[in-house]
Amino acid sequence: MVSKHNTARTRPTEPFWLGQLSQHFKDPQRGERYAYLMKLAGNSLAIQVIRNLLKNNEAFNLAKAANKPPAPGAWPLSPTQIDGLCAALYVLHRHGDAIMRAEHEG
Repeated sequence: MVSKHNTARTRPTEPFWLGQLSQHFKDPQRGERYAYLMKLAGNSLAIQVIRNLLKNNEAFNLAKAANKPPAPGAWPLSPTQIDGLCAALYVLHRHGDAIMRAEHEG
């Protein structure tokens, strides 16, 4: 059965956590600054999460090499996962640099 009313969601142009900037600040410059800071904070958070995943993997490998039980929360990652996380770190660093460069040039 085909529906005439298509309610498929479209991809938003801004991340959902930014919301409507017009609702946050009456001054457009403050709204733009808020959006910039939120994008930079989200990027930094993602970098920190990936670094922690890689540190947990290293802690697991060190414990295994020393014949000790791994610490809670430490688990192994496959080489493919490690490569993917390192690639994600690279992209996030480049994205963060681009965000900051655009702020300084703009």
